[in-house]
Amino acid sequence: MSPHPPSSSSPLPPPSDAVAVQARAWIAWLASGTTDAGQMQAFEQWLGQPGHRHAFEHERQLWRSLGPRPPAPAAPVPRRRGIRWHAWGVATAALLALAWVAPDAWLRLQSDHRSTRAIETVSLPDGSRAVLDADSAIAVHYDGHVRRIALLRGQAWFEVAHEASRPFQVEVQGGVVEDISTAFAVSRWKDEVEAVVEQGRVRVAATERGGWTYLEAGQRARFAPAGRVARLDDVALDRIAAWRDGELLLETASVEEAVQRIARYRSGATFVRGDLSALPAVNAAFRTDRPEQALDALAVSAGLTVIRLPMGVAIVAPAQ
Repeated sequence: MSPHPPSSSSPLPPPSDAVAVQARAWIAWLASGTTDAGQMQAFEQWLGQPGHRHAFEHERQLWRSLGPRPPAPAAPVPRRRGIRWHAWGVATAALLALAWVAPDAWLRLQSDHRSTRAIETVSLPDGSRAVLDADSAIAVHYDGHVRRIALLRGQAWFEVAHEASRPFQVEVQGGVVEDISTAFAVSRWKDEVEAVVEQGRVRVAATERGGWTYLEAGQRARFAPAGRVARLDDVALDRIAAWRDGELLLETASVEEAVQRIARYRSGATFVRGDLSALPAVNAAFRTDRPEQALDALAVSAGLTVIRLPMGVAIVAPAQ
């Protein structure tokens, strides 16, 4: 629901708080894509009142500094003093939700297939199959010489149809994972890429012209952009891409990585505040269909606090 300016007959909280809350609600509404002429006129009238334009620009700059993303439901502007702090929390949550949703605009333009909070299976043009984990995206670039998939976000498992005349490649972070008649998974986390083979064989290079590292079933490797491919410990076949079966397996993962991997399955935005780097690495198994329980369990075991706000927003920080 789009915001409405408060009625003149209703008492308002102190101007600095009230105007800031209203500005955040208008920002959420404008970013939601549900604008209409009548509400736009109401917004212009609100903007013309003393101090409102300054407040709006201030809040918009704050939104941009958090990493703008559009759309999120708008938070209603408060009408009574009694709901001041509730409205403040709703508007703050709206602002954080916007920061979570909108930088995805570029991803929508580039990707051919995206998953949201659920796993998605994709049939590729050559008969190959891709399974995308939650919050993942790929772009498909096939031509007469090569079948190329760009992993834009998250992680994916591929079952490749054999075609000798056209290699099947996954490009990610400047590197290449090339199929040699196989099924394999590729994931990206911040500036690192990991590839693991379930069947057959692949070869991995950290750059398009880099040397190849060959992997067979149960083997895995990791690389950073323009770095070197490093072999990791082998893994049991039934643990490869376990997220396809609803299991999130964390092996010596940093606490921040654990939070962000759980966040893939949450319906709302998840933010980390504070330094989590000093906390011990995590080894755990969670259900992907119970992300809130997983987040709470991680908080207890790792020494975190979780603050939940309206609209599904969660703020995770070290326990005091």
